[in-house]
Amino acid sequence: MNILFIGDISGKPGRFMVREYLPKIKEKYQIDLTIADCENAATGLGVTSKVLNELSGYGIDYFTAGDHIWHFSDFVEDLQNKSLPIVRPYNYEGGKQIPGKAYDILDLGSKGKVVIACFLGQVYLPKDQRNPFWAADDFLAELEKQGIEFGKDIILLDIHAEATAEKINFATYLKNKATAVVGTHTHVATADTRLLGTTAFVTDVGMTGPYDASLWIKLEQTIHNFKYPFKVRGEMEEGGSRVFNSVLIETDEGRAKSITRIDYIHPEL
Repeated sequence: MNILFIGDISGKPGRFMVREYLPKIKEKYQIDLTIADCENAATGLGVTSKVLNELSGYGIDYFTAGDHIWHFSDFVEDLQNKSLPIVRPYNYEGGKQIPGKAYDILDLGSKGKVVIACFLGQVYLPKDQRNPFWAADDFLAELEKQGIEFGKDIILLDIHAEATAEKINFATYLKNKATAVVGTHTHVATADTRLLGTTAFVTDVGMTGPYDASLWIKLEQTIHNFKYPFKVRGEMEEGGSRVFNSVLIETDEGRAKSITRIDYIHPEL
């Protein structure tokens, strides 16, 4: 299978880039499954069912999230709908009391099964979540009970974390068990795509959204906030250049064969 994973989609500029570039990418690289981190896709913080439907219409099959998935209270309610093609982070305390799917198993018929999950890191992030390493142990044990076969079925994990060290250690911990472990959250694409045994890894896929910005926020506002103790509210950068960051993961059953960056810069509008 050829699986495309798109980095954090951010606001209208990110959705524009998905609309403009995803169909071409899918055709050129014969993509079988497209997954994207969408936790910034609505206004820079959070996502809504309307935005999910929009992005699905552009060709994204499934979505992962992160700590901003709870930003809109209406969407927290929507997460009770198990048919939504999105998983919230697996490693929250509370288990089934937390809205949304902790993971999902897609049955793609002749192409096999694909497990999708995301985990939150702990370094420099709020501590509402469990340690991802201990949570991963429970996750793998749960998959075994579900009949998932390591090395045969595809297991794709999004590690949504701040620290590069936490991401590489998490991926190494799951070496030869997960098919792919891809980092998200920092919005800065890294150049370290590699195979850890049969596990594809990249520290951060990057982002899809405003390029001439800090994360997705107007630079004049973030510069102000670094310079002064009196802060201003960050706003989405709607102008300037835009970026599309993604990785292409080629698999042979549950084993990764390659991971390659696919990145585009759209000129200033």
